[in-house]
Amino acid sequence: MTDTRNKSQRGDYDLEQSSHFAQIDYKTKHGAPINTYLPGNGLIGQSVSRVSLANNSCDIESMLRGIGSCNLVVKQAEVVPDLRQLKPLDLFESQATLIPEPMVVRREQRPHWQ
Repeated sequence: MTDTRNKSQRGDYDLEQSSHFAQIDYKTKHGAPINTYLPGNGLIGQSVSRVSLANNSCDIESMLRGIGSCNLVVKQAEVVPDLRQLKPLDLFESQATLIPEPMVVRREQRPHWQ
């Protein structure tokens, strides 16, 4: 039996490949942000690239996954994280939160309450 689906046609294959490469081209040109901030007040946290969080992100990830931990020939070196200090991005300035003193009810304040 022969395959009669549209996906097996040469034009459909070329269209799918050009769409795939257009996505890759867009992500490589526009994918990396210029500045990276932590979410402040008014923002929801989003995914952040590991390269934006640390300078030696590959070493940290390898240590966390245990890559090279079973190597008995060469002992794995200690990984010291080189973290980047990111500032939060706030949409508005928040005011200080005022917390009242704890409420104390004394017995003599209510005349018929014992």
